[in-house]
Amino acid sequence: MTLEPGHLITLGLAGVAVIVWLVRLEGRVNGKATTDQVAAVSAQIGTTAAVVATLQAKDASHDNTRDEVIRLQEQIKHLTNLIERLLPASRRKVSE
Repeated sequence: MTLEPGHLITLGLAGVAVIVWLVRLEGRVNGKATTDQVAAVSAQIGTTAAVVATLQAKDASHDNTRDEVIRLQEQIKHLTNLIERLLPASRRKVSE
């Protein structure tokens, strides 16, 4: 049984078609994996952004609290000075 040139061409084209099909199949698998990876990374980015926003809100709240404490300390200092000025010197010594 000898192979004629027409049969060789047919087998060669069938082999090329199978190779092309396998390459395209691998590309689809890689493309799906890449899409899944991109989706996973996007989800992680979203989670990270939410955490960063929460931390920034806490930081802003901390700054506001610190500013309020400083304001209260200044008010206490001012009130202490007023009390010291208004009370007679003899009453201050007794209370100390």
